[in-house]
Amino acid sequence: MMAWNDAEGGPSFSGPRRLLLNDEGNSALHYLDLDAPERNWRYDGAGRDLQLIGKERVLRSTPSGYVELDLSARGAVVRQISIVGLPGGIESARRLSNGHTVVAGNGGGGIFVWEVDSAATPVSGRTQFFGGIDKVRLIRLTGEGTFLFCSETNDRSVIHELAWNGGMRTLFEVPDDMPTDSMVKAVRIAPHVVTVSTGYAASLLVIDTEGRRALRTVGGKGHPEPRGADRPLSMFFFSGYQMLPNGDFLISNWQGHSAERNGQGYQLLRFNPAGQLIARFDQTLFPTIASLNNVIALDGLDTTKLHDEPNGVLVPLLPMP
Repeated sequence: MMAWNDAEGGPSFSGPRRLLLNDEGNSALHYLDLDAPERNWRYDGAGRDLQLIGKERVLRSTPSGYVELDLSARGAVVRQISIVGLPGGIESARRLSNGHTVVAGNGGGGIFVWEVDSAATPVSGRTQFFGGIDKVRLIRLTGEGTFLFCSETNDRSVIHELAWNGGMRTLFEVPDDMPTDSMVKAVRIAPHVVTVSTGYAASLLVIDTEGRRALRTVGGKGHPEPRGADRPLSMFFFSGYQMLPNGDFLISNWQGHSAERNGQGYQLLRFNPAGQLIARFDQTLFPTIASLNNVIALDGLDTTKLHDEPNGVLVPLLPMP
């Protein structure tokens, strides 16, 4: 199925063929195999974050915990966990290589980051609450064993870094001349270099955190429209994204809180490392999709292994000693 179009408007095979697509508009998760559509499936339920956790399973955050779905059994629920005593609703959930899970969310006048064991019991010393901080969405592990997340703090967009033993620090405060609004996901891709999706600014920033400057801006509200497109790109809100092994970025272009957004814009965009749009996904070929806010391209990944993106690209994690 030619669901991908290139920058000139023609059909393209430059987009991945097997996709996990999180659909906030319909509160659903879609699995698409563009070469074998009979294998497609849909899981219904609220959630935002996605992670391959091994054994052919995907971990998906839920407002109260997480759910594990079997990729080899059309998204069948293997395990569903609710965590007791949380100060608010969960936005993000990440499985660690020791079998524990880190969750992050909003509530109680701030944000929280908890680590729980395999029985969903909080780990001593690893239930942190930070008052006066708003809008945590996705949290990500770094190669140094710390965690990155974004917030809106005192009308400032901030990227934070958390170390269990060292507390939380401000890694980067976005200056006024760098458009952001409700940032979603920050990932360290090299020493002192972080990528972050900027939310309503509809861009991905590549930031030098040591030099305190943006190295590149991918997308943005002023991005030119591709020739031959059936409709505008509708650069609205850049949310979850994936850095591919060749340095390309696959970015979800969320279109709002509605089940009626299928025909709006192109909700999955592929840019090369220089920031050029090279492919766009036509979600209108799949009428059950509404408004996409996260993605994992499964092409080339071993779904029997736990994956995360400590240095930008999704890679298998080694078990903790």
